[in-house]
Amino acid sequence: MSNPTPSFQPQDPHANQPHQGQQSFGQQSSGPGAGSIEIPGKGTRTLASIGQRALARIIDALIAGFAGGIAAVILSGIIGAIASASDGSDAGFGLAMIVTGVGILFIAIAGLAYETLMLTFYGATLGKMVMKIKVVSVETGEKPQLLNALLRYALPGVMGLIPIVGGFAALTCWLSPLFDSSGRQQGWHDKVAKTVVIANS
Repeated sequence: MSNPTPSFQPQDPHANQPHQGQQSFGQQSSGPGAGSIEIPGKGTRTLASIGQRALARIIDALIAGFAGGIAAVILSGIIGAIASASDGSDAGFGLAMIVTGVGILFIAIAGLAYETLMLTFYGATLGKMVMKIKVVSVETGEKPQLLNALLRYALPGVMGLIPIVGGFAALTCWLSPLFDSSGRQQGWHDKVAKTVVIANS
């Protein structure tokens, strides 16, 4: 007795595909693509890459280092003149310490003013201009207000003042765009200032 020959029926190639209007599992709804952000009234803007931001920060650090070096030379000259005139007296030493403190404070204020005013008036520091990126408000897409720019710069500095772990805390703040879960690549300083860094359109 012969066994019945099994019959094969062709399958419908469209049987297991989602119907029109359906979304298969794992697909995301339409919206701004990876590396972009939707800003109300401004449309979709391309986010600045982490590499662009890092290079911009390095350029700004070099500029600050150069300016700080000039200030240090001038400060050293003033302190040296005070030391020579005082012949090592306590009064001369105290005056030299005051000049040193004032110089350090001046450099810190100059750094704050540079970053804050550049972002307020231009939306970018010199480093960001070179890299063709800028800082804007996530709410308006315009340059950040003075207070927001100040908060953005001040947060890493304040975190750096934390005893023992200040340096690590400040570095973590600068690196925080790397692990931002919002997809906007916002650092903690961006979040507190309500800003985002985008590429020039």
